[in-house]
Amino acid sequence: MGIVEVGVLAVLAAVCAALGQFISGYSRGGCPVSFVVAFFGTVVGPRIFRNFGWPEPLVVPIGPMELNLVSSAVAALFLVVVVNLITSRRKF
Repeated sequence: MGIVEVGVLAVLAAVCAALGQFISGYSRGGCPVSFVVAFFGTVVGPRIFRNFGWPEPLVVPIGPMELNLVSSAVAALFLVVVVNLITSRRKF
């Protein structure tokens, strides 16, 4: 991966992290933890989609690499919401 691909993945991860925090409402680690989890989701998401044989509706070619926007965003958003819900404060 080149610097352009990492930059695009970082921007996508930042957007997904913000959406994930908005949906779940709380994160113990704040934005940095959500960003790291979302970046992991943007890297792993396309591989998960390929392994299950799911279609990739929006593929953007960036240099020698193809960026799968939908699968990256879905995986990143899912991971951020799950981590935020697991680490949220319990109100008893």
